This record gives sequence, C-alpha cells and structure tokens, in this order.
Amino acid sequence: MGSTGWFVDAVSDLVTGSACVGCARAGRLVCASCAATLPARGAPAVVDPWPPGLVPTWAGAPHADLARALVVGHKERGRLGLRAPLGRLLAAAVTAGVGPPPGRGRLLLCPVPSRPGTVRRRGHDATGAVVARAVRALRAQGYDAVRVDLLRSGRARDQGDLDAAGRAVNLVGTMRCPAHLLRATASRHGRGAVVLCDDVVTTGATLVEAARALASGGVPVLLAATVTSTPRHGGRRVRSSEDSQARSLPRVGRGD
Repeated sequence: MGSTGWFVDAVSDLVTGSACVGCARAGRLVCASCAATLPARGAPAVVDPWPPGLVPTWAGAPHADLARALVVGHKERGRLGLRAPLGRLLAAAVTAGVGPPPGRGRLLLCPVPSRPGTVRRRGHDATGAVVARAVRALRAQGYDAVRVDLLRSGRARDQGDLDAAGRAVNLVGTMRCPAHLLRATASRHGRGAVVLCDDVVTTGATLVEAARALASGGVPVLLAATVTSTPRHGGRRVRSSEDSQARSLPRVGRGD
C-alpha cells in the first residue's frame, strides 16, 4: 500500500486508541500472532452458486474469528487501518477466481454500493475503501486492475431479521446502473472484465441484485469476490480453491 494512505489510517486509529481486533492486545490493530491465523495465499474458496442466478463467487475467508472481526471493526467501528488486510483478503479472492495475470486483460472491480444513509452514519464508504486497497494489492501482483463505481443503491429495509427468501424479495429493484456512469467508465477505462465486490456474502441476494442491475445496463459480470462468506445451513458447501477452477469467461464490453 502507499505510505501516505497507511499513515492517514494509522493516525486515525491512534486518535481513538488501538488494540488488536483479534486478541485485544494493545498496539497494532492486527498483531503478528493474529495475522498469522489469516488464510494464506491460495486458500480462498469458491461459493457454490446459490440462489439461482448468482455468478461464480469467491471469498477470501470464512466469516468467523479474525476475518469477521476485521470486517466488523472496519465497517461498524471505523477502524480504518483494517482496510489493508481486508483489501488483501479481497484481492486473494479475485486472484483465485480469475487465475494468473498474464492475458487476463483489465479487471474492473465494482463495489456493491451501500445505501447513502448507511455511508453517512458510518462516516465512510467501507466497501469502496476495501476495493480500492484490493486494487493496489492486485496491481502489485501484476494485474491490470481498477476500481469502477457503476452502481447506485436505493431504499431497502434492514436485512438483519430477514431469511434468504425475504432478503431476495427485499432487494429486488433497489440497485441501478446509471447510463452516465457507464459512459464515464467506458471513456476512462475502455474494455475490461467486471468483478463484483462486497465485504460479506450471506444468502447471495445482494450480489444477485447487483448483477441484475449491471445486466440491465448491458454489463455482464465475470465473477463476484468477497472478503468473507458465511456458512450455509442446509445449503451447498463452500469448496476450496484446490478442488474448483474458475470459469474462463469472455471479457466484458463497454456496456453502452
């Protein structure tokens, strides 16, 4: 990561006090011992496609233990210094899905948008910031990756108390892909493969709605990548990247 971004995040966290989100030891937000428990490169898993219509989805880690603490600490508690490890987990999910960089062309990482009110309440765009860090990590590995903001979010009730079916119904029609964003992206970045990015995949309903909104604008999605994935009770298992291979899908056009 760039030294300037690291410094700003570190100062922001020091102002409010700093302790490891994994073990509560005073000091760094992620101590060396806890950092060693994060999945190593090559460990990300592919989430079996559920519900119907979900694009191939890769997650950097299960939504548990330290990985869960990273997501919650950054998103809900404003621990900005956690963007770096979260970005690395997201980048690992992307690389597991797309394969090695040679010949892959440009990757357009599109964050799933939060509702404007949620961003105001938190004081920061959590997913967008993590995607930006993932782009840095990918570029350092030789990928031609950029962040693109193609989606806007509308109104939806809180999803915390909804089951999978309720989440799917609740989200239908809540995202859109404005034409002016498509034109701006095409003008600035040209052609590329769109990768939907989010922090957590639970039922998959949010990713399905995001992919629907992009498709309505003529933009297909190569795959989705998330920082973590929650277990599916009674659903399909999450397979390791060792027994799964990403599909080889065509590159995405401008969508305009």
